[in-house]
Amino acid sequence: MKKRPATNIQFTPYEISLCLYDTDRTKQWKQAIEDVVRDGDIVVDAGAGTGILGVFAALDHAKRVYSVELQPRFCKLIENLALKNGVSEKIVVINQDATMVELPEKVDIVICELLCTGQFFEPQVQIINHLRKYFKPGTKLIPRKIESFIQLLDAHEILYGVRIDTDSRSLLMPDDEPVSSKVQYDEIDLTKQAKTYVDSSVTIKARKTRVADAVVITSQATLSDDIITERTKFLYNPEVIYLKNPINLIKDKLYDIHISYPYGCDTLDAIIEVTESKMHPRV
Repeated sequence: MKKRPATNIQFTPYEISLCLYDTDRTKQWKQAIEDVVRDGDIVVDAGAGTGILGVFAALDHAKRVYSVELQPRFCKLIENLALKNGVSEKIVVINQDATMVELPEKVDIVICELLCTGQFFEPQVQIINHLRKYFKPGTKLIPRKIESFIQLLDAHEILYGVRIDTDSRSLLMPDDEPVSSKVQYDEIDLTKQAKTYVDSSVTIKARKTRVADAVVITSQATLSDDIITERTKFLYNPEVIYLKNPINLIKDKLYDIHISYPYGCDTLDAIIEVTESKMHPRV
């Protein structure tokens, strides 16, 4: 498989604000940071956005937090947030790309919330792989593991009288119907040097005799021993990707899904093929 570079997508102030005010999402991260950060830790918050996660770490007695953010606008916001919360002396704002940043010291904790369903669009893996040279023997990561799942879908195609199955979408429509079992197709262990792409084959079982014209991808991340992410308003919404070649399913038969793409790419660049399996279902 050709390992194409990740899509260079920068999120807007509107999207960053949605992250901040997605209270269910942000509370999960706050609790994970409180679980993991210890007094005196050196922390990097990579792709810091508003800086709220780094502020959580500073308030939880981290010694120093490097807030790495690419967009100058957000760097100013991080500085203001640190000032208003009395942790300016602990937070060092670095206006650089987190996939290339040079840090002045090694770190105890890496926080990186550049998560997207299936790890499309976001350079989470590339950032962690780059920062690995700043790890200490006991460096901890938030998150440390990402899992993704796939299921065939009989998807809604007509909207406003227009056929709209030309793009992926990050929501389920009321008449979208899952028509197969759901299986895990990817697991990223961020505690180790991670691969930079998916190239996976899995077998699913048809639940209905129906045309499958899309897949739905879902994900979850392990933030700490006690916290695995749940879907929120802005985090890990299901990703529906239409198939270039829909397939006629027969109930209870097995089908193979092959899916490949580089992490960080656009959903439109994913290669997804569904074929009838040579395996026989268990009775």
